[in-house]
Amino acid sequence: SEATAPAMSLEDTIEHAKRAFALKKYEQSVEHYASALEIATKKFGEKALETADLYFAYGKALLENAIAQSSVLGKQEPDDALEDDGAYAAKSGAFLSFSGDADDEQPGEDVAVDLFAEARKAADEADAAEEEQEEDDGEPEDDFNAAWEVLDLARAIYEKQQDESDEVKLKLADTFIALGDVSLETEKFEQAITDYTAGLGLKTELLPLSSRQIAEAHYKLSIVLDLTSGRLGDAIVHAERALDSVEARLAELRDALSGQGLEDVKGKGKAKASRLLAEDAIEKMTKGQMEAEEKELQGLREDLALKVDELKTAPNEPTESAPALVAKALDAELNAGPAPPAAAAPTEVHDLTGLVKKKKKNPEANGATTNGAAKRKAEDDGEETQSEKKAKLEEAAS
Repeated sequence: SEATAPAMSLEDTIEHAKRAFALKKYEQSVEHYASALEIATKKFGEKALETADLYFAYGKALLENAIAQSSVLGKQEPDDALEDDGAYAAKSGAFLSFSGDADDEQPGEDVAVDLFAEARKAADEADAAEEEQEEDDGEPEDDFNAAWEVLDLARAIYEKQQDESDEVKLKLADTFIALGDVSLETEKFEQAITDYTAGLGLKTELLPLSSRQIAEAHYKLSIVLDLTSGRLGDAIVHAERALDSVEARLAELRDALSGQGLEDVKGKGKAKASRLLAEDAIEKMTKGQMEAEEKELQGLREDLALKVDELKTAPNEPTESAPALVAKALDAELNAGPAPPAAAAPTEVHDLTGLVKKKKKNPEANGATTNGAAKRKAEDDGEETQSEKKAKLEEAAS
């Protein structure tokens, strides 16, 4: 009978989760991954690599769902949702392939030209949205927190087992990058810098400069550095390195297309990098794929070059830290000298949404960067009980 039919297998549950994620049905994806995790923890245990892989995928789905929910609840300005140029969209993570949310709000039934009725309707909708926002206040933040916690569980497992293989180490790097994405979305910039830097360090150790993963990591780091006061110089450095990475990839593609270079890619001890690059390895690509990527990267290189120029022509920021600047201003005042007008660091934020669609959030808890560090210490020093984790996962999925 149907009542005694076996539940969906782990493989089928994961497949459903992946399909929902690919279709941008993130809420469904979250539910399927939560179910898969329940099965996996019973089958493999809470500290297994298989479980960590699911924590990572679940965390990514939670992050995308949080972003989608934040948009629906109107917690970001429509003008900020600029179209990205899709340059990284084909092969990068979801962070670089956000799409617009315009289709979510299309009643499409009443096309009357009564301006007064439309104004009343707009006011009623705004009131309803405000009420709904009050009822669900904090939901996106809770989703972002859930994404952080789940990704941090994956990080803890990968970190303890990273010496087992380069593949595990690369998964750890991907997890750091995903944690950086969460912190960037919630404007915890210092934590984002820490995680992006850790992820980039591992990827640099494992992958060649020409890897698109290297370009992406440098670019993300340049974004958050540019959004952090006093770090413009570092932002320029990483934007330039992202450009160097793209140019190195272009050179490899051109060599391969001209019949040169494939032997070099396969030789010179690059077997490990080729294995880690998986389908992105040039020797595994068809001529058509190489030509398509070359065309795509040419556009991306131009955009990156423009961004580098834009950063270089930005007003110079003080190289000293904010506390040092404050101390200098106080010192000058105590010595009866007028405080220098440059005592306050410029707060200009540069628009880097041409390549990545940065979705602004409420700038709450400016110093809330201890969130990640505190949770990591707790995770590494003391293990959570199975019931606590299950409760946490069930709460996140609900």
